[in-house]
Amino acid sequence: MDSNQSAGMTQSLCKAFDILACFSPETPQLRVSDFTKRLNITQSNISRILKTMVAYEFVSWDEETGYYRLGTRIITLSSIALNSIELRKQALPELFLLEQEYGVGANLAIRKGTGMYYLAHVDSRSSPRMYTMIGYTNPLHCTAIGKVLLASLSDEEIKEIIREAELPAFTRNTIISEDLLMEQIGKIRLLGYATEYEEHALGSACIAAPIRDCTGKVIAGLSVSGQYSQCKLFEREDEVASIVINSANIISHKMGYF
Repeated sequence: MDSNQSAGMTQSLCKAFDILACFSPETPQLRVSDFTKRLNITQSNISRILKTMVAYEFVSWDEETGYYRLGTRIITLSSIALNSIELRKQALPELFLLEQEYGVGANLAIRKGTGMYYLAHVDSRSSPRMYTMIGYTNPLHCTAIGKVLLASLSDEEIKEIIREAELPAFTRNTIISEDLLMEQIGKIRLLGYATEYEEHALGSACIAAPIRDCTGKVIAGLSVSGQYSQCKLFEREDEVASIVINSANIISHKMGYF
């Protein structure tokens, strides 16, 4: 955060939030020295703020290793935030049905800036993850939900996102051409669904459809996903797409769209 953004804010709170932002999937535990290097704040200031955050259970401290981790209060607040999202509550039954009936993973995500943001996921029993996708972000241009969300925007808005986020390649199948992406967006608008076959990660496959609110605006995407070699989404694309579209429509109706 720059000085203009932080003007008028409580500096100690800003520093506490900056400390929380240092935690990531790659760095789930950190020492005081790690925070000082990342934030350019003195060790004494960092230690004082961390002591307060430990007292309020926003972070925890392992006395043996000296590592700090996110605390239980964060989990509590995350649960409150998730449970208050009406879209997620209305979508979860459909996600569970998709997994139970078809043995695939099911996902719900919204757009957050230039990326997609997971609100819910239900793993396939045949290939459960050892971690949650909730709260994670992924690119828009190489994911099925991401492309569904892009397709709901105007061409000008899409090109602005491309300019800001660019089109990084993740696999040999990733679309890195603006013209090719816009061509695929046109097809998605006609078909009503999007696909992703090993564009973001090798071995993955995904089919997604849009979810709308009472005004008809696309507010989220629903997808089913699985291992490319196992779930055969490519061979069953028409069949699976119809199922996903129907499930997305059910959620849209719950959100007031008719």
